[in-house]
Amino acid sequence: MSFSKIIKTIEIIGIGLLLGEAKSAFAYELYVFRVFDKSDSLTACGKVVLHGELFGQLQSPSTFPSYNDLSGDEDRWNFGFHNYLMITPSTLLHIQLVTHDDGRNRTKFDWHFSLRQEFAGRPVLVIGHDSDHDSDHVSRVAGKLFYNNRNYIGLGIPLGNRNFVAEPFVRFFHHTNQRLHLDLSGEKLRQEIGLRLGGAPLSWAGVSFQIVWQSSRAFRAGEAFFADLGLRFRTAAWLELVMGGAVWADRLGSPDGNKQSFYKLFWGIDIPF
Repeated sequence: MSFSKIIKTIEIIGIGLLLGEAKSAFAYELYVFRVFDKSDSLTACGKVVLHGELFGQLQSPSTFPSYNDLSGDEDRWNFGFHNYLMITPSTLLHIQLVTHDDGRNRTKFDWHFSLRQEFAGRPVLVIGHDSDHDSDHVSRVAGKLFYNNRNYIGLGIPLGNRNFVAEPFVRFFHHTNQRLHLDLSGEKLRQEIGLRLGGAPLSWAGVSFQIVWQSSRAFRAGEAFFADLGLRFRTAAWLELVMGGAVWADRLGSPDGNKQSFYKLFWGIDIPF
């Protein structure tokens, strides 16, 4: 059995274990700068070619909470995977799973699905879904069961080449229950505007950065923002070392008069395939 087949087998088993244990802070797409060969598309080669990575990360130090209601001990470990399937040379499906652990228990798992469609080689239409689910805890907000659920349609304009990309984007949300402000007292999320920067300045090193402003109204700067930065260093064809950090913060005070922020540094490995 080839190494790539072993990785896919481990991934399938892992998904089954995670879903089998699931009982019922904020899911979003972790941005990783990647370059895909369009000849791998399903329509071009006539078969399914999956690219992606398995990853494990230690969050230290971290103030990000464990559960959907922003309670619990700090998030300490993240494990998961990215899967990328190029359906046509201009259509990309991304599936992401992130599991959370407070050092003793698996606390939460987050799903992300998005479909990116290029038009005329430049603008990109994105349809996405994110959701968080507690594993060993039932989150409640205002006395009701709560988990984050986000659905959106967005537009991005990637600029650059194979070694560097800058992508400003906007997303509009519908049927979502994610609330603005870190005390969850704000209104529901309606819009995100942001910028992604990615590059591979060296054959063995890459950088991925994104910053996103969140708003409860369309065409507004936003009441909160999050940003993350990741550096990847390839040590072998099958192993990358990863380090970086993230922050999620209120830009304006909440209706309850709070203004909070979370931050973390992360350290880990990626096994690309």
